[in-house]
Amino acid sequence: MARTLTVLKSPTPSSTAKSMIRLIQSLTLVSFLGPGNSVSEASSTPPVVNGVLRESVTLPSNFPVKENISSITWLHKGNSVIFIWPKEAKIQVTDPTRKDRLNIIESYSLQLNNLTMADAGHYRAQITTSTSFLYTDYNLQIFRRLSNLQVAYHTKLSENSTCEIQLTCSVENPNDNVSFRWEVAGNTFHSEANLSVAWNPKSLSEETYTCIAENPVSNLSSSVSDKSVCKGVINGKNEYLDIRWIIIVVVLTCIFFIALILIFVQRKKVAGFFQFSTQQTQCPGELPDSVPSH
Repeated sequence: MARTLTVLKSPTPSSTAKSMIRLIQSLTLVSFLGPGNSVSEASSTPPVVNGVLRESVTLPSNFPVKENISSITWLHKGNSVIFIWPKEAKIQVTDPTRKDRLNIIESYSLQLNNLTMADAGHYRAQITTSTSFLYTDYNLQIFRRLSNLQVAYHTKLSENSTCEIQLTCSVENPNDNVSFRWEVAGNTFHSEANLSVAWNPKSLSEETYTCIAENPVSNLSSSVSDKSVCKGVINGKNEYLDIRWIIIVVVLTCIFFIALILIFVQRKKVAGFFQFSTQQTQCPGELPDSVPSH
């Protein structure tokens, strides 16, 4: 039957003194280990555990269950944070600043809740038995979850009528060990936050670029297409061309009508001239008939 561990969070002075005596006795047991006893070796590179700010993380104890355990202590940066007496089913939180955020769960693993940046660092689980002194090490890192991924772009029309695109990817917490990469069709295209590409308006193709931001505890992504971001600059060019053609058409139309008016006026003048000339040629022949006879 499983035994219930009692957590002692607010000990009396006398019980605190007893606890410290037991702690000292347990820690000094290693000095009295005789022949045949063993001490575990620390790993030169402790495994890294990633925690999320304001969330929880568990550090496994990795101790053999069948061992006759006298005491267990968890240390952070060399200082004891919690002490356990399995036989007495008691737990003493030795770091009062974290008394409400530390729990011992299955197999004496340490659970830290509501993580802060101060919780990062080296942790050691240390166990004392009648025949051995064992420990397990971890390096805890704390990260924020990434948020507010944004993709900004700047476009311009080059001399050869292609749309040049400058893409920039950013997050709200850029210092949380963030890496960026750009993917096209699921394949990594570029491994930086900034990306420069071009799109030809004459081409019928359209490419989608996906920015992925990630750190050890989270990732975000956002996509844009070259055709969509170039729409404004291409439409601006077309509007300029439309206005230019409208002006050309209006000017040509005005010239055409002015030419028609000039032709019409010129024809009127020619017609008037010929009519006047006809009248002049008829007048000398009519004069003798108009003179009275004597």
